[in-house]
Amino acid sequence: MEKPASERLVAAGLALLADKGAAGVTVRSVEGRARVPHGSVRHHFGGLDGLRHALVDGLLAREAPGDEPVAEVLRRWLGPDAPIVRARYELMLMASRDAGLRTKVLQGRQVFVDQLVALGVSSVPAQSLVAMLDGLVLDALLRDADAIDLTLWQGALLAAMTNKL
Repeated sequence: MEKPASERLVAAGLALLADKGAAGVTVRSVEGRARVPHGSVRHHFGGLDGLRHALVDGLLAREAPGDEPVAEVLRRWLGPDAPIVRARYELMLMASRDAGLRTKVLQGRQVFVDQLVALGVSSVPAQSLVAMLDGLVLDALLRDADAIDLTLWQGALLAAMTNKL
């Protein structure tokens, strides 16, 4: 059974973000990639701004953290999920210029921060640890690397958990 048009539009938008960056995400390009009639973005999301919000929602739904170890998540992010991770960084940059998107992206990041807090890390160091991981992943994507040395990050996590940060 074919997915609903709104889901196809979100999938197409995320794929275009990964392939072409934010500049490649236009109403027409998303509708074309999703193979839906012209006007579908306006019908389902009210326009490009609403689509961008739906892209963040779609991304956050895909990236909801589970019990998977960090090293395994990073292997997936640098391997089969690398395109969606590139889309995430594009959305993060878009959110840096759009207050509404910023709120959604920060709420999505907070889920990861909360996981570290549940492990005993204070809130501010937890935010820094999430930012460190983002930097490590972005660097690996830039270098086309398929692995990240987590030694320093794990040391920082241990220090944060023992309140030495």
